[in-house]
Amino acid sequence: MPPRVDIRQFCRLLKHTEAPFTGQPFVPEPWQDAYLDKLFNTKTPDGLRQYTTSFLFLPRKQGKTAQVGAIALYEGFFGQHGGQIIIAAGDREQARKLFDACKNFLNSCPGLAKRCKPYKNSIFFPGTQTTMQVISREAKTKHGFNPSLCLVDELHVQPNRDLIDVLTSGMGARAEPLVVYISTAGMDRVGPCYDEFQRAVKVRDGLIQDPSYLPCLYYADEDDDPFSEETWKKAQPNYLVTVTKRFMEQEMLKAKESVAEEIKFRTLYLNQWCSNGANRFFRIGEWDACNAPLLPADGRPWYCALDLSSTEDTTAFAAVSPLIDPETHAISYDVHCHLFIPDEKADRSEAPYRQWARDGFVTLTDGAIVEYDVVRNYVLSFCEKNNVRTIAIDRWNATQVTTQLMNEGLDVKLYGQGYASMSAPTKLLHAATLGKRIRHGGNPALALQMSNMQVKQDDADNLKPTKKNSHSTARIDGAVATIMCFGLCGSEPPPPTDDPVLMVL
Repeated sequence: MPPRVDIRQFCRLLKHTEAPFTGQPFVPEPWQDAYLDKLFNTKTPDGLRQYTTSFLFLPRKQGKTAQVGAIALYEGFFGQHGGQIIIAAGDREQARKLFDACKNFLNSCPGLAKRCKPYKNSIFFPGTQTTMQVISREAKTKHGFNPSLCLVDELHVQPNRDLIDVLTSGMGARAEPLVVYISTAGMDRVGPCYDEFQRAVKVRDGLIQDPSYLPCLYYADEDDDPFSEETWKKAQPNYLVTVTKRFMEQEMLKAKESVAEEIKFRTLYLNQWCSNGANRFFRIGEWDACNAPLLPADGRPWYCALDLSSTEDTTAFAAVSPLIDPETHAISYDVHCHLFIPDEKADRSEAPYRQWARDGFVTLTDGAIVEYDVVRNYVLSFCEKNNVRTIAIDRWNATQVTTQLMNEGLDVKLYGQGYASMSAPTKLLHAATLGKRIRHGGNPALALQMSNMQVKQDDADNLKPTKKNSHSTARIDGAVATIMCFGLCGSEPPPPTDDPVLMVL
Protein backbone atom coordinates (compact mmCIF):
# COMPACT_ATOMS: atom_id res chain seq x y z
CA MET A 1 0.00 0.00 0.00
CA PRO A 2 1.47 3.43 -0.95
CA PRO A 3 2.55 5.56 2.01
CA ARG A 4 0.23 8.44 1.04
CA VAL A 5 -3.25 7.16 0.25
CA ASP A 6 -5.96 9.82 0.30
CA ILE A 7 -8.46 9.10 3.04
CA ARG A 8 -11.33 9.11 0.56
CA GLN A 9 -9.62 6.35 -1.43
CA PHE A 10 -8.89 4.52 1.80
CA CYS A 11 -12.60 4.49 2.71
CA ARG A 12 -13.39 2.56 -0.44
CA LEU A 13 -11.15 -0.29 0.72
CA LEU A 14 -13.51 -0.84 3.64
CA LYS A 15 -16.81 -2.71 3.42
CA HIS A 16 -19.96 -2.26 5.42
CA THR A 17 -20.82 -5.10 7.79
CA GLU A 18 -24.38 -4.09 8.72
CA ALA A 19 -27.62 -4.18 6.74
CA PRO A 20 -28.77 -2.83 4.41
CA PHE A 21 -25.28 -2.15 3.01
CA THR A 22 -23.55 -5.38 4.08
CA GLY A 23 -20.64 -6.23 1.80
CA GLN A 24 -20.74 -2.92 -0.08
CA PRO A 25 -17.66 -0.65 -0.15
CA PHE A 26 -17.81 2.38 2.10
CA VAL A 27 -18.20 5.15 -0.46
CA PRO A 28 -18.53 8.45 1.43
CA GLU A 29 -21.55 10.57 0.60
CA PRO A 30 -20.71 14.00 -0.91
CA TRP A 31 -20.95 15.76 2.46
CA GLN A 32 -18.71 13.12 4.07
CA ASP A 33 -16.28 13.31 1.19
CA ALA A 34 -16.00 17.09 1.57
CA TYR A 35 -15.56 16.83 5.34
CA LEU A 36 -12.81 14.18 5.17
CA ASP A 37 -11.02 16.06 2.41
CA LYS A 38 -11.03 19.27 4.40
CA LEU A 39 -10.06 17.60 7.68
CA PHE A 40 -7.03 15.74 6.36
CA ASN A 41 -5.94 17.63 3.26
CA THR A 42 -6.05 21.25 4.41
CA LYS A 43 -2.47 22.19 5.26
CA THR A 44 -0.65 25.00 7.02
CA PRO A 45 2.25 26.75 5.21
CA ASP A 46 4.71 24.31 6.82
CA GLY A 47 2.84 21.32 5.40
CA LEU A 48 1.13 20.12 8.56
CA ARG A 49 -2.59 19.47 8.93
CA GLN A 50 -4.38 22.74 9.63
CA TYR A 51 -7.17 21.31 11.76
CA THR A 52 -6.43 20.02 15.24
CA THR A 53 -10.01 19.99 16.56
CA SER A 54 -13.30 19.10 14.92
CA PHE A 55 -16.89 18.72 16.10
CA LEU A 56 -19.00 16.23 14.17
CA PHE A 57 -22.55 17.07 15.30
CA LEU A 58 -25.09 14.77 13.65
CA PRO A 59 -28.52 13.28 14.31
CA ARG A 60 -28.87 9.53 14.72
CA LYS A 61 -28.62 7.16 11.75
CA GLN A 62 -26.30 9.38 9.68
CA GLY A 63 -23.46 6.89 9.24
CA LYS A 64 -21.18 8.54 11.77
CA THR A 65 -19.83 5.23 13.12
CA ALA A 66 -18.53 4.21 9.71
CA GLN A 67 -17.15 7.69 9.05
CA VAL A 68 -15.32 7.98 12.38
CA GLY A 69 -14.16 4.37 12.24
CA ALA A 70 -12.51 5.13 8.89
CA ILE A 71 -10.79 8.15 10.44
CA ALA A 72 -9.40 6.00 13.26
CA LEU A 73 -8.09 3.29 10.94
CA TYR A 74 -6.62 5.77 8.48
CA GLU A 75 -4.69 7.42 11.29
CA GLY A 76 -3.50 3.98 12.40
CA PHE A 77 -2.12 3.05 9.00
CA PHE A 78 -0.91 6.45 7.77
CA GLY A 79 -0.61 8.71 10.80
CA GLN A 80 2.37 9.84 12.81
CA HIS A 81 4.93 7.17 13.71
CA GLY A 82 4.47 6.00 17.29
CA GLY A 83 0.93 7.32 17.42
CA GLN A 84 -1.65 6.65 20.09
CA ILE A 85 -5.29 6.62 19.08
CA ILE A 86 -7.79 6.92 21.92
CA ILE A 87 -11.47 6.11 21.51
CA ALA A 88 -13.30 7.61 24.49
CA ALA A 89 -16.94 7.71 25.52
CA GLY A 90 -19.15 8.09 28.55
CA ASP A 91 -18.99 4.39 29.35
CA ARG A 92 -17.03 1.42 28.07
CA GLU A 93 -20.01 -0.10 26.25
CA GLN A 94 -20.49 3.04 24.16
CA ALA A 95 -16.76 3.34 23.48
CA ARG A 96 -16.63 -0.27 22.29
CA LYS A 97 -19.28 0.34 19.62
CA LEU A 98 -16.88 2.49 17.65
CA PHE A 99 -13.94 0.22 18.43
CA ASP A 100 -15.87 -2.85 17.25
CA ALA A 101 -16.80 -1.00 14.05
CA CYS A 102 -13.07 -0.55 13.40
CA LYS A 103 -12.45 -4.28 13.91
CA ASN A 104 -15.35 -5.17 11.62
CA PHE A 105 -13.94 -2.91 8.92
CA LEU A 106 -10.60 -4.67 9.23
CA ASN A 107 -12.26 -8.08 8.92
CA SER A 108 -13.92 -6.89 5.73
CA CYS A 109 -10.57 -6.24 4.07
CA PRO A 110 -8.00 -9.05 4.43
CA GLY A 111 -5.28 -6.85 2.93
CA LEU A 112 -5.64 -4.43 5.81
CA ALA A 113 -6.28 -7.07 8.47
CA LYS A 114 -2.91 -8.72 7.91
CA ARG A 115 -1.14 -5.38 8.43
CA CYS A 116 -2.31 -4.96 12.03
CA LYS A 117 -2.77 -6.96 15.22
CA PRO A 118 -6.21 -6.68 16.85
CA TYR A 119 -6.66 -7.50 20.53
CA LYS A 120 -9.67 -7.39 22.86
CA ASN A 121 -9.39 -3.69 23.72
CA SER A 122 -6.69 -2.47 21.34
CA ILE A 123 -5.31 -2.68 17.83
CA PHE A 124 -1.59 -2.43 17.01
CA PHE A 125 -0.35 -1.14 13.64
CA PRO A 126 3.24 -2.38 13.15
CA GLY A 127 3.89 -0.20 10.09
CA THR A 128 3.52 3.02 12.11
CA GLN A 129 4.09 1.54 15.57
CA THR A 130 0.70 2.99 16.48
CA THR A 131 -1.75 1.69 19.08
CA MET A 132 -5.51 2.17 19.12
CA GLN A 133 -7.27 1.62 22.42
CA VAL A 134 -10.66 2.22 23.96
CA ILE A 135 -11.31 3.91 27.32
CA SER A 136 -14.19 5.52 29.18
CA ARG A 137 -14.61 7.97 32.00
CA GLU A 138 -14.96 4.91 34.21
CA ALA A 139 -11.26 4.09 33.72
CA LYS A 140 -9.42 3.96 37.04
CA THR A 141 -6.66 6.20 35.70
CA LYS A 142 -6.73 8.42 32.64
CA HIS A 143 -3.28 9.91 33.05
CA GLY A 144 -0.16 8.83 31.20
CA PHE A 145 -1.66 9.02 27.71
CA ASN A 146 0.14 10.73 24.83
CA PRO A 147 -2.57 10.69 22.15
CA SER A 148 -2.06 11.63 18.53
CA LEU A 149 -5.80 11.21 17.82
CA CYS A 150 -8.68 11.41 20.31
CA LEU A 151 -12.16 10.40 19.23
CA VAL A 152 -14.65 11.44 21.92
CA ASP A 153 -17.92 9.70 21.09
CA GLU A 154 -21.33 10.79 22.43
CA LEU A 155 -19.92 13.93 24.02
CA HIS A 156 -23.35 14.86 25.38
CA VAL A 157 -23.16 12.15 28.07
CA GLN A 158 -19.93 13.53 29.54
CA PRO A 159 -20.85 15.25 32.84
CA ASN A 160 -17.72 17.43 32.83
CA ARG A 161 -14.44 17.99 31.00
CA ASP A 162 -12.27 15.86 33.28
CA LEU A 163 -11.69 13.03 30.79
CA ILE A 164 -11.38 15.41 27.84
CA ASP A 165 -8.88 17.68 29.56
CA VAL A 166 -6.66 14.79 30.66
CA LEU A 167 -6.55 13.39 27.13
CA THR A 168 -6.01 16.66 25.29
CA SER A 169 -3.37 17.89 27.74
CA GLY A 170 -1.24 14.89 26.75
CA MET A 171 -1.17 15.86 23.06
CA GLY A 172 1.20 18.80 23.39
CA ALA A 173 4.25 17.02 21.96
CA ARG A 174 2.46 15.76 18.84
CA ALA A 175 3.20 17.46 15.52
CA GLU A 176 -0.30 16.86 14.11
CA PRO A 177 -2.65 16.22 17.04
CA LEU A 178 -6.33 15.80 16.28
CA VAL A 179 -9.38 15.74 18.57
CA VAL A 180 -12.73 14.84 17.02
CA TYR A 181 -15.84 15.29 19.15
CA ILE A 182 -18.80 13.23 17.96
CA SER A 183 -22.29 13.75 19.33
CA THR A 184 -25.98 14.19 18.84
CA ALA A 185 -27.83 16.88 20.80
CA GLY A 186 -28.50 16.16 24.45
CA MET A 187 -31.19 16.89 27.02
CA ASP A 188 -29.07 19.18 29.18
CA ARG A 189 -27.54 22.48 28.16
CA VAL A 190 -25.29 22.43 31.21
CA GLY A 191 -22.15 20.48 30.35
CA PRO A 192 -19.19 20.25 27.99
CA CYS A 193 -21.18 19.18 24.93
CA TYR A 194 -23.41 22.24 24.76
CA ASP A 195 -20.42 24.47 25.47
CA GLU A 196 -18.55 22.82 22.59
CA PHE A 197 -21.61 23.13 20.36
CA GLN A 198 -21.85 26.86 21.05
CA ARG A 199 -18.16 27.31 20.29
CA ALA A 200 -18.49 25.33 17.05
CA VAL A 201 -21.43 27.48 15.93
CA LYS A 202 -19.46 30.67 16.64
CA VAL A 203 -16.47 29.36 14.68
CA ARG A 204 -18.74 28.39 11.79
CA ASP A 205 -20.38 31.82 11.80
CA GLY A 206 -17.08 33.70 12.06
CA LEU A 207 -17.75 35.07 15.55
CA ILE A 208 -14.67 33.22 16.81
CA GLN A 209 -11.57 33.13 14.64
CA ASP A 210 -9.93 29.72 15.06
CA PRO A 211 -8.39 28.33 11.85
CA SER A 212 -7.50 25.09 13.65
CA TYR A 213 -11.16 24.21 14.39
CA LEU A 214 -13.40 22.44 11.86
CA PRO A 215 -17.13 22.37 12.70
CA CYS A 216 -19.44 19.96 10.88
CA LEU A 217 -22.92 20.71 12.22
CA TYR A 218 -26.26 19.42 11.03
CA TYR A 219 -29.41 20.30 12.96
CA ALA A 220 -32.83 21.91 12.65
CA ASP A 221 -33.31 25.42 13.98
CA GLU A 222 -35.82 26.06 16.74
CA ASP A 223 -38.34 27.76 14.45
CA ASP A 224 -38.24 25.00 11.80
CA ASP A 225 -41.36 22.87 11.43
CA PRO A 226 -40.32 19.54 12.98
CA PHE A 227 -42.85 17.62 10.91
CA SER A 228 -41.82 19.02 7.53
CA GLU A 229 -39.76 16.89 5.15
CA GLU A 230 -37.71 19.98 4.32
CA THR A 231 -36.65 20.15 7.98
CA TRP A 232 -35.68 16.48 7.89
CA LYS A 233 -33.51 17.10 4.84
CA LYS A 234 -31.88 20.07 6.53
CA ALA A 235 -31.04 18.21 9.73
CA GLN A 236 -30.07 14.87 8.18
CA PRO A 237 -27.33 14.92 5.54
CA ASN A 238 -27.95 11.20 4.90
CA TYR A 239 -31.71 11.55 4.53
CA LEU A 240 -33.00 8.93 2.05
CA VAL A 241 -29.60 7.17 2.23
CA THR A 242 -29.38 5.75 5.74
CA VAL A 243 -32.78 7.10 6.85
CA THR A 244 -35.95 6.41 4.89
CA LYS A 245 -38.93 8.68 4.50
CA ARG A 246 -41.16 5.89 5.80
CA PHE A 247 -39.11 5.65 9.01
CA MET A 248 -39.35 9.39 9.62
CA GLU A 249 -43.09 9.38 8.98
CA GLN A 250 -43.55 6.58 11.52
CA GLU A 251 -41.47 8.44 14.11
CA MET A 252 -43.41 11.63 13.37
CA LEU A 253 -46.72 9.92 14.20
CA LYS A 254 -45.28 8.83 17.55
CA ALA A 255 -44.00 12.37 18.19
CA LYS A 256 -47.49 13.76 17.74
CA GLU A 257 -48.88 11.40 20.37
CA SER A 258 -46.91 12.50 23.42
CA VAL A 259 -44.47 15.07 24.70
CA ALA A 260 -41.88 12.42 25.50
CA GLU A 261 -41.95 11.09 21.93
CA GLU A 262 -41.76 14.61 20.50
CA ILE A 263 -38.65 15.36 22.55
CA LYS A 264 -37.11 12.08 21.40
CA PHE A 265 -37.96 12.90 17.79
CA ARG A 266 -36.47 16.39 17.96
CA THR A 267 -33.35 15.35 19.85
CA LEU A 268 -32.42 12.16 18.02
CA TYR A 269 -33.55 12.89 14.47
CA LEU A 270 -33.51 16.70 14.21
CA ASN A 271 -30.52 17.19 16.54
CA GLN A 272 -32.23 19.89 18.57
CA TRP A 273 -31.38 20.68 22.17
CA CYS A 274 -34.51 19.91 24.16
CA SER A 275 -35.21 19.61 27.86
CA ASN A 276 -35.91 16.18 29.28
CA GLY A 277 -39.49 15.79 28.16
CA ALA A 278 -40.83 12.72 29.93
CA ASN A 279 -42.75 14.92 32.40
CA ARG A 280 -42.62 18.17 30.49
CA PHE A 281 -45.58 20.42 31.19
CA PHE A 282 -46.07 22.02 27.78
CA ARG A 283 -45.42 20.63 24.36
CA ILE A 284 -43.12 22.78 22.27
CA GLY A 285 -45.00 25.77 20.86
CA GLU A 286 -48.10 25.51 23.07
CA TRP A 287 -47.19 28.35 25.44
CA ASP A 288 -45.79 30.53 22.62
CA ALA A 289 -49.10 30.25 20.78
CA CYS A 290 -50.71 32.32 23.57
CA ASN A 291 -48.53 35.40 23.09
CA ALA A 292 -51.38 37.83 22.35
CA PRO A 293 -51.06 41.17 24.19
CA LEU A 294 -52.85 41.67 27.49
CA LEU A 295 -56.14 43.53 27.33
CA PRO A 296 -56.64 46.92 29.07
CA ALA A 297 -57.07 46.54 32.83
CA ASP A 298 -60.29 48.59 33.12
CA GLY A 299 -60.68 47.86 36.83
CA ARG A 300 -61.16 44.10 36.51
CA PRO A 301 -59.92 41.89 39.39
CA TRP A 302 -56.38 40.50 39.55
CA TYR A 303 -55.19 37.52 41.56
CA CYS A 304 -51.49 37.76 42.41
CA ALA A 305 -48.73 35.57 43.79
CA LEU A 306 -45.12 35.79 44.95
CA ASP A 307 -42.63 32.92 44.69
CA LEU A 308 -39.75 34.17 46.81
CA SER A 309 -37.43 31.20 46.19
CA SER A 310 -33.88 31.91 47.41
CA THR A 311 -32.50 35.42 47.84
CA GLU A 312 -29.63 34.40 45.50
CA ASP A 313 -31.91 33.26 42.68
CA THR A 314 -34.89 34.69 40.85
CA THR A 315 -37.97 35.84 42.73
CA ALA A 316 -41.19 36.04 40.76
CA PHE A 317 -44.34 38.14 40.99
CA ALA A 318 -47.28 37.00 38.88
CA ALA A 319 -50.79 38.31 38.37
CA VAL A 320 -53.73 36.72 36.57
CA SER A 321 -57.00 38.35 35.59
CA PRO A 322 -59.98 36.27 34.36
CA LEU A 323 -62.37 37.58 31.72
CA ILE A 324 -65.63 36.07 30.48
CA ASP A 325 -66.72 35.96 26.88
CA PRO A 326 -70.36 37.20 26.91
CA GLU A 327 -71.35 34.86 24.06
CA THR A 328 -69.64 31.57 24.93
CA HIS A 329 -69.24 32.23 28.68
CA ALA A 330 -65.70 30.80 28.32
CA ILE A 331 -63.18 32.27 30.74
CA SER A 332 -59.87 33.55 29.38
CA TYR A 333 -56.93 34.87 31.37
CA ASP A 334 -54.43 37.70 31.16
CA VAL A 335 -51.10 36.67 32.70
CA HIS A 336 -48.54 39.18 33.93
CA CYS A 337 -45.16 38.16 35.36
CA HIS A 338 -42.10 40.04 36.58
CA LEU A 339 -38.80 38.59 37.83
CA PHE A 340 -36.25 39.92 40.30
CA ILE A 341 -32.61 38.83 40.38
CA PRO A 342 -29.51 40.17 42.18
CA ASP A 343 -27.33 42.30 39.92
CA GLU A 344 -24.30 40.16 40.74
CA LYS A 345 -26.14 37.05 39.50
CA ALA A 346 -27.50 38.64 36.31
CA ASP A 347 -24.74 37.34 34.03
CA ARG A 348 -25.55 33.67 34.57
CA SER A 349 -25.57 31.75 31.32
CA GLU A 350 -29.12 30.40 31.39
CA ALA A 351 -30.85 33.67 30.44
CA PRO A 352 -30.16 37.24 29.18
CA TYR A 353 -31.35 38.90 32.39
CA ARG A 354 -29.76 42.28 31.65
CA GLN A 355 -31.49 42.55 28.30
CA TRP A 356 -34.78 41.50 29.88
CA ALA A 357 -34.26 44.18 32.52
CA ARG A 358 -33.88 46.76 29.75
CA ASP A 359 -37.06 45.41 28.15
CA GLY A 360 -39.02 45.71 31.41
CA PHE A 361 -39.52 42.04 32.26
CA VAL A 362 -36.92 41.84 35.05
CA THR A 363 -35.72 44.05 37.87
CA LEU A 364 -32.06 43.84 38.95
CA THR A 365 -31.54 44.51 42.64
CA ASP A 366 -28.23 45.74 44.04
CA GLY A 367 -25.74 43.28 45.48
CA ALA A 368 -25.62 39.50 45.63
CA ILE A 369 -29.11 38.77 47.03
CA VAL A 370 -32.61 39.83 46.07
CA GLU A 371 -33.72 42.88 48.03
CA TYR A 372 -37.19 42.05 49.26
CA ASP A 373 -37.90 45.74 49.80
CA VAL A 374 -37.65 46.22 46.03
CA VAL A 375 -40.03 43.31 45.51
CA ARG A 376 -42.49 44.72 48.07
CA ASN A 377 -42.44 48.15 46.43
CA TYR A 378 -43.13 46.62 43.01
CA VAL A 379 -46.10 44.71 44.43
CA LEU A 380 -47.48 47.81 46.12
CA SER A 381 -47.14 49.80 42.92
CA PHE A 382 -49.00 47.11 40.97
CA CYS A 383 -51.75 47.06 43.59
CA GLU A 384 -52.16 50.86 43.39
CA LYS A 385 -52.76 50.64 39.65
CA ASN A 386 -54.96 47.53 39.60
CA ASN A 387 -57.88 45.94 41.41
CA VAL A 388 -55.98 43.25 43.31
CA ARG A 389 -58.22 40.83 45.20
CA THR A 390 -55.68 38.51 46.87
CA ILE A 391 -51.94 37.85 46.94
CA ALA A 392 -50.71 34.29 47.47
CA ILE A 393 -47.24 33.81 48.96
CA ASP A 394 -45.43 30.52 49.36
CA ARG A 395 -44.81 29.79 53.01
CA TRP A 396 -41.04 29.45 52.64
CA ASN A 397 -39.15 32.49 53.99
CA ALA A 398 -42.25 34.68 53.66
CA THR A 399 -42.81 36.04 57.17
CA GLN A 400 -41.33 39.51 56.68
CA VAL A 401 -42.86 40.23 53.27
CA THR A 402 -46.22 38.83 54.34
CA THR A 403 -46.33 41.06 57.40
CA GLN A 404 -45.35 44.15 55.43
CA LEU A 405 -47.99 43.57 52.74
CA MET A 406 -50.70 42.83 55.31
CA ASN A 407 -49.79 46.06 57.13
CA GLU A 408 -50.51 47.86 53.85
CA GLY A 409 -54.05 46.50 53.96
CA LEU A 410 -53.62 43.78 51.32
CA ASP A 411 -55.33 40.40 51.50
CA VAL A 412 -52.40 37.95 51.73
CA LYS A 413 -52.82 34.18 51.70
CA LEU A 414 -50.03 31.73 52.59
CA TYR A 415 -50.01 29.13 49.86
CA GLY A 416 -48.65 25.57 50.04
CA GLN A 417 -46.54 23.96 47.33
CA GLY A 418 -47.79 20.37 47.62
CA TYR A 419 -50.15 18.33 45.49
CA ALA A 420 -53.24 19.49 47.42
CA SER A 421 -52.64 23.16 46.61
CA MET A 422 -50.96 22.94 43.20
CA SER A 423 -52.67 20.13 41.28
CA ALA A 424 -55.97 21.80 40.34
CA PRO A 425 -54.44 25.13 39.26
CA THR A 426 -51.70 23.33 37.32
CA LYS A 427 -54.35 21.47 35.35
CA LEU A 428 -56.38 24.68 34.91
CA LEU A 429 -53.36 26.50 33.49
CA HIS A 430 -52.67 23.61 31.14
CA ALA A 431 -56.26 23.44 29.88
CA ALA A 432 -56.44 27.21 29.36
CA THR A 433 -53.18 27.17 27.43
CA LEU A 434 -54.24 24.30 25.19
CA GLY A 435 -57.50 26.14 24.52
CA LYS A 436 -55.55 29.33 23.74
CA ARG A 437 -57.43 31.13 26.49
CA ILE A 438 -54.23 32.67 27.82
CA ARG A 439 -52.71 36.04 26.90
CA HIS A 440 -49.16 36.58 28.17
CA GLY A 441 -47.91 39.20 25.74
CA GLY A 442 -44.85 37.19 24.67
CA ASN A 443 -43.07 37.69 28.00
CA PRO A 444 -39.70 35.95 27.29
CA ALA A 445 -38.72 35.54 30.95
CA LEU A 446 -41.96 33.74 31.77
CA ALA A 447 -41.72 31.71 28.55
CA LEU A 448 -38.28 30.40 29.52
CA GLN A 449 -39.40 29.40 32.99
CA MET A 450 -42.53 27.73 31.63
CA SER A 451 -40.32 25.72 29.27
CA ASN A 452 -38.11 24.72 32.21
CA MET A 453 -41.04 23.36 34.19
CA GLN A 454 -41.80 19.69 34.49
CA VAL A 455 -44.43 18.05 36.65
CA LYS A 456 -44.49 15.31 39.24
CA GLN A 457 -47.51 13.07 39.44
CA ASP A 458 -48.77 10.94 42.34
CA ASP A 459 -50.84 7.77 42.20
CA ALA A 460 -54.07 9.77 42.30
CA ASP A 461 -53.12 11.71 39.13
CA ASN A 462 -52.38 14.88 41.11
CA LEU A 463 -49.72 17.18 39.66
CA LYS A 464 -47.26 19.70 41.01
CA PRO A 465 -44.57 21.71 39.22
CA THR A 466 -40.91 20.79 39.51
CA LYS A 467 -37.65 21.25 37.68
CA LYS A 468 -35.31 18.53 36.47
CA ASN A 469 -33.25 18.35 39.65
CA SER A 470 -32.51 20.45 42.70
CA HIS A 471 -29.07 21.43 41.39
CA SER A 472 -30.26 22.67 38.01
CA THR A 473 -29.84 26.34 37.11
CA ALA A 474 -33.13 26.21 35.21
CA ARG A 475 -35.54 28.43 37.18
CA ILE A 476 -39.32 27.93 37.34
CA ASP A 477 -40.29 30.61 39.89
CA GLY A 478 -42.42 32.55 37.39
CA ALA A 479 -44.28 29.39 36.42
CA VAL A 480 -44.92 28.48 40.06
CA ALA A 481 -46.19 31.96 40.88
CA THR A 482 -48.51 31.85 37.86
CA ILE A 483 -49.96 28.52 39.00
CA MET A 484 -50.56 29.97 42.46
CA CYS A 485 -52.52 32.79 40.79
CA PHE A 486 -54.67 30.21 39.03
CA GLY A 487 -55.20 28.56 42.39
CA LEU A 488 -56.72 31.78 43.68
CA CYS A 489 -58.86 32.18 40.54
CA GLY A 490 -60.17 28.65 40.86
CA SER A 491 -60.98 29.01 44.54
CA GLU A 492 -63.58 31.73 43.89
CA PRO A 493 -66.81 31.41 41.90
CA PRO A 494 -66.63 32.79 38.36
CA PRO A 495 -67.64 36.46 38.11
CA PRO A 496 -71.14 37.12 36.73
CA THR A 497 -71.35 37.38 32.97
CA ASP A 498 -73.43 40.57 33.16
CA ASP A 499 -70.67 42.45 34.98
CA PRO A 500 -69.55 44.96 32.32
CA VAL A 501 -66.10 45.21 33.88
CA LEU A 502 -65.43 41.54 33.13
CA MET A 503 -67.01 41.24 29.71
CA VAL A 504 -64.83 40.94 26.65
CA LEU A 505 -66.51 42.94 23.91
